[in-house]
Amino acid sequence: MIDAVIVEDSPLARFELEHLLKSYPQVTIVGHAGDVDAAVSLIETASPDVVFLDIDLPGGNAFTVLERLTRVPRIVFTTAFDEYALKSFAFNTIDYLLKPIEPRRLAQAIQKLSDTMQAAPARRSMDSPIFIKDGERCFLVKPRDVRVIEAVGNYSRVYFQTHSPLLYRPLGAVETQLAPEKFFRASRRYIVNLDYVEQVAPWSNGGLMLSLRGGLEVEVSRRQSARFKDLLSL
Repeated sequence: MIDAVIVEDSPLARFELEHLLKSYPQVTIVGHAGDVDAAVSLIETASPDVVFLDIDLPGGNAFTVLERLTRVPRIVFTTAFDEYALKSFAFNTIDYLLKPIEPRRLAQAIQKLSDTMQAAPARRSMDSPIFIKDGERCFLVKPRDVRVIEAVGNYSRVYFQTHSPLLYRPLGAVETQLAPEKFFRASRRYIVNLDYVEQVAPWSNGGLMLSLRGGLEVEVSRRQSARFKDLLSL
């Protein structure tokens, strides 16, 4: 079974999508929302497998919703505009459907959704960009360019080049999308890109201190230090 949430501010568009989804008994609609705040609250509470998400919403847009979630579920965008297609695939996007939604395209989206749910969780490739909005600035950042990711409460600070914007997702959620052979969880607070490690030194309480290209230093907890040494055959 697939639990789905519909985020759509147009009652008519929502009715039409619900009608189309009746052809798929494996899909259960567990709720719907019509604005940004309601969408965030519903998705966080219901934890659906997929969200059918309109882009233009009262209170912001689809990307405002996604940036505020602690866990981004699978997304099927539903919109009358095609200019957001590239930006949408920086998220956990299954498909991008243009309104009015054609039954054939919805069938393809449902098949993609079923395939992804049966497959193992996908890790983001080193060249698959992450979309980060920080105030008025937007970034598309390749994981290979990220030196460190730092936990800041329920958010994550991403360090790359001369920038360090906040990503509105917790560190644990970010970690699940990163290549484990490249990104190392140094502690509760930090994830490190191993390609940027220049020097390793003993630190207090049996831990390690990593010096990275770009001048950053990151402490590795005692528990993770043993794993780090095994990983790099130290």
